[in-house]
Amino acid sequence: FLAFVISVTGILLNGLLLYAVRRFSGVNMGTYKQLLTCFTITDLFLVAMNVLMQPRVILVGWTHAIVTDTIIDDRRITSLFIALQSVPFTVIGIHFLYRYWSVRRPHLMELFSNKKFIIFLISLTIGFMVAWFLMSYYIPTGQEDSVARRSVIEAYEKKYGRRIENAWIVLDHWRDEKLDVSLLLGIVVINIMMISSLVLASILAIRTFYHIKHTAKLSVQFVRLQKKLLIALCAQAFVPSVFVCIPYVLTVNIPVFRIPVYFFHDITIPLFTCFPVWDAGLMTLLITDYRKGLIGLIWKNKVNVGWTTLAMTTTSATV
Repeated sequence: FLAFVISVTGILLNGLLLYAVRRFSGVNMGTYKQLLTCFTITDLFLVAMNVLMQPRVILVGWTHAIVTDTIIDDRRITSLFIALQSVPFTVIGIHFLYRYWSVRRPHLMELFSNKKFIIFLISLTIGFMVAWFLMSYYIPTGQEDSVARRSVIEAYEKKYGRRIENAWIVLDHWRDEKLDVSLLLGIVVINIMMISSLVLASILAIRTFYHIKHTAKLSVQFVRLQKKLLIALCAQAFVPSVFVCIPYVLTVNIPVFRIPVYFFHDITIPLFTCFPVWDAGLMTLLITDYRKGLIGLIWKNKVNVGWTTLAMTTTSATV
């Protein structure tokens, strides 16, 4: 029931944010409005997939496993769920690149309106998703009928009352009390891919803040605008980092070190489900005109459409 409430809330908040982006974004938003639209649609899609796939994470002994509870009992569905979690991180990286270029390389901003560049960004996003799918499908060790796989099947049936045979992705780190080195190397690669996206976003954010502060030719109005947008983006990036990246790193790596902590496995999927909800809520609250516009609609007051507050001081600025 809780998952259903969270999912409905996520759909409502992201729907409101999508409406606000389309209704209350002024000309100062430029093509950044399209990026916000893409991210919001991605969140809506993830909420829908969480409802349809019903993923769960379980730890039995030192065996980590994830499964999707659908009418299609197939490991590829579970791999697809994992692959979809990479999309927000790729899109956030593109957002930070946009913010960095708007301050440091404004002459490159026109690329975000170029069809070839847009196709490249879409291909990059799909490419990362495919890479995650392949790694989650081929790196795990529980494909065959092993003791580890049978143990997670039985544990899941005992806990949830459902028997799922084939949709499992199993990480049996200590098979026969011996560390699986090949699996460990695969986990290292996955960790690098996950963490590198956060590192890249952090570098772009730091560099953007630096150039906003130290570039003398920027106007005071432009600096204020860029700071507001960058702070909002950092808050937006913080949400998937906390609700997706940290639980992932903990649940995958804790069994390697034989740490008897089961709590993180129990809360991982609820956190995954909460991420699109908090993401939409934060963006609506942090962007003043979206917040005021939606409040104005609720109370049936007249609202000044667009980024009125920013437009008064940044009429000549390009986002």
